[in-house]
This record gives sequence, C-alpha cells and structure tokens, in this order.
Amino acid sequence: MADPDKLQHVTSTQPPNVSEADALELVTGPERDLLCVLSYIYLSCGQSAKSLALLRLVAHEQSRDIGLLRILAYALISERRGDEALSVLDRLDKLDDEPSSSLPLMLMRSHALRHAGRMTEAQAVFKRYVSLRGTTAPAKQQ
Repeated sequence: MADPDKLQHVTSTQPPNVSEADALELVTGPERDLLCVLSYIYLSCGQSAKSLALLRLVAHEQSRDIGLLRILAYALISERRGDEALSVLDRLDKLDDEPSSSLPLMLMRSHALRHAGRMTEAQAVFKRYVSLRGTTAPAKQQ
C-alpha cells in the first residue's frame, strides 16, 4: 500500500486513442479563438516568443485559416525566423485572394526574405512594394 502523502505516477504503455483527424485539431472553437487573441496581445506588447508558442498550439500544416496564418507569419518574422515565415506566406498567397491583402503580404515577404538572409530578393520585393504602394494610394481630398 502506498503512503497517502506521496504522489503516485502511473504511465500508460499504449499510445492515446486519437484518430489522425482529431490529432490535427486538438484545440478548436473558443479555445482556439482565445489562444489567437492572447497571441495577438503578446505580439502587440512585443512578446513575440510567447505569441509564437501559443500560435504553434493552434496552427498546423494544413491550416486554411487566413487570419491565423497572418498572425503566425508576423510572429515568425518578429522572431527572425525568415524561412518558416516564407513557408507560411506561401500558403497565404494560395489562400488569400483579397486584393487588399497583396501589399501587406508583400511587405511581410520582404522582411521574411531579409531574415532568411536573402537580401537581394528582399530588396527587390521591397522596391516592388514601394512602387505599388504609390500607385494604389487613395486620392487626396481637397
């Protein structure tokens, strides 16, 4: 008989009974939304490492959530993980067909390329961003 004041640890030798589909979405609904909001707050306060840790709990390779992927790309750029950010930005290019997203994603791509050590490409993308930004600026009212 075990001493009641001591903790006993029992470990199972069998893997948990989780289907492959369940494994991809361990956090869903309100929990996912809460983690995204908290990660956004951490990013806003300059705590990108904490934000990235939370985002990794809800992000997975097949994620099609554009908002989540944008925050993840920004957190990766903030943590200077250029190659990982480029991978996320590539997914966003395929998923996000909103014209208003083009310029912000281009700017993020230039930062990701810079952090990945690809300065020539980063400069070219940034120059393209600047030239397009000038042509899509709203007309000034008089």
